Amino acid sequence: MHEEKFVLMENQSMTLNEIAQELEAITGYTVKDSFGEVNRIVAQKPNFDDDFESFLVTYEFNESDDIVDATVITPRDGKINFKSDSVKLRLLSYKSR
Repeated sequence: MHEEKFVLMENQSMTLNEIAQELEAITGYTVKDSFGEVNRIVAQKPNFDDDFESFLVTYEFNESDDIVDATVITPRDGKINFKSDSVKLRLLSYKSR
């Protein structure tokens, strides 16, 4: 639905709050939580040589039941504060409900 704008954000480093602000500008909706719901992605066949961890951040909207899933990565060797640190945005998926 918003793929042409989402692709411009992908592969950028930004905070979860900045991602939420961009999603609000693109969709015209307000997000319920500017930090989203963060869940770690566990690979079925982990590659221990990868130097990153993958997370799925789900953003819900106040005006719609639709959601946006953001796949982000963080350095594997460091602690990340999702409220303030930048993450690398790999993929955005808009899901209509």
